[in-house]
Amino acid sequence: MNKKLIFKMVQNCLKQYNEDSHSISLESREFEEIYSKIIEAKNKEADSDLHEIVNDAVYGYITDSPYF
Repeated sequence: MNKKLIFKMVQNCLKQYNEDSHSISLESREFEEIYSKIIEAKNKEADSDLHEIVNDAVYGYITDSPYF
């Protein structure tokens, strides 16, 4: 998957939650964690919508969900 596309999707999702304080860079550890969760989820459920997976991963990141 295109890492830059997923990065843009994550940034847009963070904006949706008005989480400027959680803005992350492409090279950050936080983005790498989110990215790996997204790839893992997409590999498990190939038919799932990527937007839904990204939203779930970002929500987990913002809320410090134990499932993240």
